[in-house]
Amino acid sequence: MNISIALCTRNGEKFLRTQLSSFVDQTLQADEIIVCDEGSTDQTLAILEQFSDRLPLKIYKNPERLGTYRNFEKALSLCQGDIIFPADQDDFWVPQKLERVFTYFNLHPEIDAIFTDALLVDEFGQTSGKQLWQSFRFRQKQQQEWKNGKSLEILLDGNRVTGCTMGIRKSYFERVSPFPSSLPSSFLHDAWLGIMAAAENKIDFIPATYVHYRLHSEQQVGVKGSEGKPPTMVDRMSRPHAEKVAPYLKNLSFLCQVREAMLASNPSLSLEALDTKIVYLERRAHLPETRWKRLKPTLHNLLGGHYHRFKDMDSEALAPYLMFLGDLLE
Repeated sequence: MNISIALCTRNGEKFLRTQLSSFVDQTLQADEIIVCDEGSTDQTLAILEQFSDRLPLKIYKNPERLGTYRNFEKALSLCQGDIIFPADQDDFWVPQKLERVFTYFNLHPEIDAIFTDALLVDEFGQTSGKQLWQSFRFRQKQQQEWKNGKSLEILLDGNRVTGCTMGIRKSYFERVSPFPSSLPSSFLHDAWLGIMAAAENKIDFIPATYVHYRLHSEQQVGVKGSEGKPPTMVDRMSRPHAEKVAPYLKNLSFLCQVREAMLASNPSLSLEALDTKIVYLERRAHLPETRWKRLKPTLHNLLGGHYHRFKDMDSEALAPYLMFLGDLLE
């Protein structure tokens, strides 16, 4: 099987040499490296040319900017390898990355997509000792649940699949492309590749750090912490009803868009976890303003176990019952 790397660039002169050098140092070399450049005006293209005698680079200059989502779709589509590795211009890979993931694919022919953890480093490449999965809350418990068949449910709670840590089969990419155009801009290529593979039960992970994931001020996509504070009980009881249900309406709309896109790509998918969460959110998003009329939908969510199933993983044991009371009384 042949190996391709799909690298997207734009004004990456600050870190690109380090990433390209990590490609040179791989214990298993790629057969081709497809580069799609988004109109770089710095030394990015010159740096790529400097590595052309050491790496099998094929450079494509986009006539107009596509954005991260579409540019990766283009780069992946141009790859000819059986296994494709998406790559960012500002990270750097450990020498065994390609070999280890490629070997895993060979040992697991039923798997179409694989992702790993990554080590978080600053713009100088210095590690903080923290890992990517920590920031995504992909912990031991979630990893075990994933192995037990709950990968789609976990991804519906938030994406854990980072493109630069992925490897995918070319045949899989061809099956889930073109990428949908109806999804919000925050839903990137890795989220689409991850959630479709999870719905088909064809994605797995390796609990290892083969990528040094660089955090810096210039990156387009990165690890962001949570913002704001949860509302107090006084805030919750006094806020307008429309304000309370607004987050549920937003999430419901998003998940309905995701569902439509997934079924358009593969009508035979079984989406029990997604369908159940949509029903759960529909009840919460459309709670009547009259409190006594809320009893039936809130009891459905409570007795159906939905408050328990979809509560935040860090919430306390009483959280499902507090959610029930909040929906009933706020």
